[in-house]
Amino acid sequence: MPNGTVVLAGSLPVEPLKLHPLAAEFGWSIKQASSLRGLAELNADGTLVAVLFNPRDLALPWEQALRGVLDAAPGALPILCHGFAETIDWPQAAEAGAFHSLQLPFDLGEVRQSLGFAWEAKRRSAIIPIQPRAATQEQAQQGRAWAAGNVA
Repeated sequence: MPNGTVVLAGSLPVEPLKLHPLAAEFGWSIKQASSLRGLAELNADGTLVAVLFNPRDLALPWEQALRGVLDAAPGALPILCHGFAETIDWPQAAEAGAFHSLQLPFDLGEVRQSLGFAWEAKRRSAIIPIQPRAATQEQAQQGRAWAAGNVA
């Protein structure tokens, strides 16, 4: 029995059957949600691991789509999917909460790698609890101040 679920949100141009074996490598299953509401319903059991989504499929700008995914499935890692011609400001997307990105159409090797990153992040968060982003930024500022004071 799978111990987590990867959700394809919206209508990503991929045959879910092709992704099932990849998710199974990590002990996960694949489900689809046609909307953010459907994503929230799938998250009711709290087993969502990652959400692959294309903002265009959700008919939202990427910032709003990402916020919607984070709100609907706060424990899942959002993976922003986009076409080659779409420009995404990755530092801004990462700061807003995106975990990873994948280009469309999917290359199954890249999907496997992205799921591997998610698996490792989930494994590490089980060992070392992740602190809220605000605390992390504060710690980074403290680290920079410490480093600046300890440079020879």
